[in-house]
Amino acid sequence: MSSREEKLANIKAYRAASKEVRGAPMKAARPNMMNCRKKYVQLSPVNAVSSGQYSSRGGLPLIKFDISSSKTPMFLNGDELRINGRITSETAAGAALGNTDKNFVDSFCGRFANVIHTVTISSKRLNQVIERVENYWRIVPSVVSAIHGNEDINTVLAHEGDHFETNFLGRHSLVAQSANKGKSFSSRLYAGVLNSGQMMDLSDNGLGGLVIEILLKPDVNVVFGEDAATGNATFNVSDLLLSCPLYHMEASAAPPQQTFAFNSLSTVFQTVNSSVSVVALTPGLRQVSSIFVNFMNSNEIGNQNFNSARLGNLGEVRGLRFSLNGVLQPLSYRLLTDEEANNGTTTHHTYAARTLIDRNYIEAVSVNRFSETNRCVLAYNNWNAGVVDRSQTQNNGGLDQGTAAGFGILYDSFGTGEDLSETVFSFELEASGADLDGSAAKAQGTYMVFLNKNEIIMSANGIQVVR
Repeated sequence: MSSREEKLANIKAYRAASKEVRGAPMKAARPNMMNCRKKYVQLSPVNAVSSGQYSSRGGLPLIKFDISSSKTPMFLNGDELRINGRITSETAAGAALGNTDKNFVDSFCGRFANVIHTVTISSKRLNQVIERVENYWRIVPSVVSAIHGNEDINTVLAHEGDHFETNFLGRHSLVAQSANKGKSFSSRLYAGVLNSGQMMDLSDNGLGGLVIEILLKPDVNVVFGEDAATGNATFNVSDLLLSCPLYHMEASAAPPQQTFAFNSLSTVFQTVNSSVSVVALTPGLRQVSSIFVNFMNSNEIGNQNFNSARLGNLGEVRGLRFSLNGVLQPLSYRLLTDEEANNGTTTHHTYAARTLIDRNYIEAVSVNRFSETNRCVLAYNNWNAGVVDRSQTQNNGGLDQGTAAGFGILYDSFGTGEDLSETVFSFELEASGADLDGSAAKAQGTYMVFLNKNEIIMSANGIQVVR
């Protein structure tokens, strides 16, 4: 072996050893491509109706897909799975939306994700839930804005799920494309089990096929704005197909898969309404990688005048700490800001960048160190996600520049996670009394997302999901 080849071999061995030391899962064994056939299979919903339309107002809010199992080895690449279809919007009376009227969809959430409330993924053969992602429309905006830049949002994500960087662009797209028989989409599903980076064994000896169920939101939480509320704007999803990249192979070529690891997304809703607020709970999860939180005014939830998917700004945050059983952990200090400095008479605006808070939030969403962050829309004074001079109700009606605010904490990006099965997790928030004054008008709906490491153990007798 030449000296160059020896060096390359040593580098590869070092990288593999480093991953094992950090506890990072090695890449799943890939099929032997010499004995493998890759096919893209398109599936229609199993609960399809003659009109082909799904909506809450129309009485069919549930979309259900079945991916059958196979007696021979068959693997699904969840990263490439896409749901395709068309979305149209109109008033409750069937009239077209006006081009200059106040009808919006949330830009970061995108038009397709904005209609989804819950995604449930189950084993078809065993009828066992693998992952259920609730409050889907609150998770997607955080994921899109924290780990993607405007370059991604205005190109790939705009074509996939109709994501935009501002609601103004979304408004004109919403009207023009609805008038021309709707907006087509080809979107990924944001679920941990589908985005684990591993191939999923759908054979009888594995998961035994999958059932994917999508529960749609009520109309009042989708198209929003003053005119949307006046006209009771509604939506319809139609022409649905699920594109599944499947690998078929000979039994001798199939890599053994007894376990399958993934991060699940679990959500909890709470409220905060005082200048010093503590949210505490026992999550009941054994391997928590990170936790992130986003907010919006509670009195806007379920009101079509307002954006139910916006990543609201709490206002002037002065301190934040995370604890386990009352002890500061994993950070042994409070996250402080100087947002109240030089505010003058306006106290409920954010005038200083939340450097420490934003850094930990990005780490929590990406489940990775801040130094590994490549793209993000959070910026000091960015139009669509700035942190300067943003009020508590910023862009709640779709007419102003927005925010991409949130809190979060990363526990473990490589190892086994933090055991919160019997541990009280809490965060203490200190804010300006002008923002959180104890009144219902300024109370904040708090959506907490727990990323938990899970493992599926497969055997001839079935599967076991270890959470």
